[in-house]
Amino acid sequence: MEWDESATLLLEKVPPFVHKKVRDRVESLAREQGKNLITSVEVIAAREAFAFNQNLPPQTVNKETETGKLSVLRKYQKYFDAQGNPVLYQAKACRGAEVNCPFLIKDSEILADKLREKLKELHFTDRLIEKIEGRILPHHTMKLAVAGCPNSCSMPQIKDFGVHAVEPVFVDAECECIECMKCVEACREDAITVKDAQVTIDKEKCVECGICAKVCPVGTIKASEVKFRVMIGGKLGRHPRFALELFPNTDESTVLKALEVCAEMIISNKEEHRFRVLVEQKGIEEIKNKI
Repeated sequence: MEWDESATLLLEKVPPFVHKKVRDRVESLAREQGKNLITSVEVIAAREAFAFNQNLPPQTVNKETETGKLSVLRKYQKYFDAQGNPVLYQAKACRGAEVNCPFLIKDSEILADKLREKLKELHFTDRLIEKIEGRILPHHTMKLAVAGCPNSCSMPQIKDFGVHAVEPVFVDAECECIECMKCVEACREDAITVKDAQVTIDKEKCVECGICAKVCPVGTIKASEVKFRVMIGGKLGRHPRFALELFPNTDESTVLKALEVCAEMIISNKEEHRFRVLVEQKGIEEIKNKI
């Protein structure tokens, strides 16, 4: 049965994992009415008839099953929201904006909220509850962290999905260096050399904290647009691992897309492996190709 553009656009707003169910219901209603073309009219009529909408969550796990699965997690408040609903992901943000941290590049709570919203949009919690057989344990949940600078106080390097802000810098040849040496003194990585009024930045050493650009009085060193470093697969436990770098610096939209890909990896995998295992099985390059 054919769908016109307006109907297709409405279907795209439905969470992907209920597309087939919604499509079947719409087409079933249209056939009963003797129609061969699905338009937005049929979609809206089906929505009213079957009480679904574009934010419809997957089938809710019955209370008895949910109670059994969540019995361990109920010992910890952090896995539940204020209404007592399970939230099987935690996104920790650094306190840089709150304490007026001098190293802050970007308020981490802003991006952390967007990561939470993305997982909520994907119905990650409900889908994870449906996927896991037996009791859900803390290591089954997804752990995220966002830091406002490379100091990474929220410890993104040991999370399933970690991000910290970066501020790439460059030397502006048109701004003559006055050899005040403030950039050299400020750089903790010993990445800057100044000789004969020529500034050189060692990109291998530079962590893109942006401090040198802040202290330069004449603008010889300038900061580029704020970006984000993305790391995945960090973990603690018996065999701790630092997260692997997915992107050294990228924009916010790519960060959110990367999270979506990683969340789908966790949900779609038939076995209950730690996310680090999935990352090693897939490989960083294959994950990048999906983003």
